[in-house]
Amino acid sequence: MRFTLAQLEAFYWIAKLGTVRDAARHLNLAQPTVSLRIRDLEAALGAALFERLGRTTRLTHEGTILLQDATPLLTAARQIQERAGTHDAVRGTIRLGVPEAFAVVCLPELINVLGREHPALRLELDIATSATLTQHVEDRHIDLAFVASPEENPRLRLLALGQHEFSWIAHSQLEVSPPVRPADLRQLPIISNPHPSPQYRTIADWFRSAGLEPLRLSLCNSVSVIAHLVAAGVAISILPLPMVEHEVAAGRLKVLAARPRIANLIMYACYRAPEASSNINAVIRATRQVLDRVSFLSPL
Repeated sequence: MRFTLAQLEAFYWIAKLGTVRDAARHLNLAQPTVSLRIRDLEAALGAALFERLGRTTRLTHEGTILLQDATPLLTAARQIQERAGTHDAVRGTIRLGVPEAFAVVCLPELINVLGREHPALRLELDIATSATLTQHVEDRHIDLAFVASPEENPRLRLLALGQHEFSWIAHSQLEVSPPVRPADLRQLPIISNPHPSPQYRTIADWFRSAGLEPLRLSLCNSVSVIAHLVAAGVAISILPLPMVEHEVAAGRLKVLAARPRIANLIMYACYRAPEASSNINAVIRATRQVLDRVSFLSPL
């Protein structure tokens, strides 16, 4: 009996995700179908590939060896499909992580594009800070994330999408003379995502350029809540301009010209280095389409 690529794919995703249920969900298949493929694969190879531990599985010695051999084979098969332009290859579930600012500005249009071009693809969304999403990609909790200025990691592949422009944003009634410098804002209430988020690093680096630290820095893990608190006049923060442009245009918020300037952040598509797939490439292509139409990133 010969094994098939479909059997290897089922084996691969059980090994990566830990359970038949999660693999079936990812592949958009029924659990019995995935289980049957594994039984047939084990029969074809004459070896047990998993140890069953309650609801989870663990690779046997033979399974570990097969995973090493199967990974480049499946990667090559996906690349052949993509070069052939196989539309049907984009299907199943992709676990996508996006920061809140991206979710607010770009996600509706991205979902529309994917629904139109790849109706067999389902999204599972993870909304978090860039630092958290990068870790989630590395830990295999998600397949792909859009993140701002991640740290170098040889296990991750990064594709630059554009520049993320941040500015100091304050309530329109805040009385401060531009351009603001670190000493001007040091004693004001400031709110930020926690360390090691790009927002936190940007704020810390801006004050550190003058040898200072902010004295009234509060932390919040939601950029949307931070923007709400800034709009309420209880704090200031560094925020992406597209997220608050309507409030600025309406005169409820204002941009504070700063010296030194706030450094732009580069936004990347981030996924595990050896695991590009039709789904990942399709979402990245759709995202580039959206970014060409939506004012969220500026060109590099």
